[in-house]
Amino acid sequence: MGLLSVEEIRNLDKACQELLQENKIRHVGVINELGRLVAGGFKKGVNPLLSDDKVRMVYMQMQLDFNMRQELDDSLGPIDYIASRRTKQLIMSVPIGENLVLITAEPDADDKEIIKKAEELFDGISISTV
Repeated sequence: MGLLSVEEIRNLDKACQELLQENKIRHVGVINELGRLVAGGFKKGVNPLLSDDKVRMVYMQMQLDFNMRQELDDSLGPIDYIASRRTKQLIMSVPIGENLVLITAEPDADDKEIIKKAEELFDGISISTV
């Protein structure tokens, strides 16, 4: 388990804030391998659809789901992203090192465009693996 430096967290938070400027995006956060938010959050003025406790539960659930899916990496290749479209929300997660970028958006948002923008922003951020 690698701890993020202050500079890495600052860079991740900057990328989160930039992605939050996109239309229809509600939340962009980086969650660590324990399922805890380390950067980002909700767009200003957005009311979460879940309570704080449920949001924290979703963070842990997304990280657990990602870890379980990694069991198939040898056979299927590594995960580029995971997306689920619900009636009230689009939920996407993109791996970055041992962490996940968790993005939520309005249900009619274009997931492919959001993922493309997220990859552009987060791929350039170096994360130590020590």
